[in-house]
Amino acid sequence: MADEKKGSVEEAAEKTGEVIGKGVKKGWGAVKAFGKGVKDGVEGEKKQEKKEK
Repeated sequence: MADEKKGSVEEAAEKTGEVIGKGVKKGWGAVKAFGKGVKDGVEGEKKQEKKEK
């Protein structure tokens, strides 16, 4: 009986880890996209300033 409980606990931990890993991966993707947007915006502003001069 103890082995059965241990198995289910391990399965639950594994599933929880997978969910957390997927969430972190999606969160990191959003952070990267945000950073790219900020970078592109700053570069766009610099190009406009050069064109105006």
